[in-house]
Amino acid sequence: MKKYFISFVEEFIFNKRYKNYVAGRVEVYDSKGPYDIDEFRFFTKRREKFYRFRDKWDFKHVSKKQLSAIKGVVKRYFNE
Repeated sequence: MKKYFISFVEEFIFNKRYKNYVAGRVEVYDSKGPYDIDEFRFFTKRREKFYRFRDKWDFKHVSKKQLSAIKGVVKRYFNE
């Protein structure tokens, strides 16, 4: 079974209107090389829920099915 390694990377938000938001990307790696093979973005004001979600999955090896579910959650709940 192929595994992927995921890493959440927060980015600074320069626009002061969004000072209570969290933004960044989730980088996806496989075992074939040192560079990410995919990434997907997050931008949310649901800080506490996002941080709990991130803490559960950050720096984890996941299956293709788990990765798909994580992408779905990020798209559905953490992209505003």
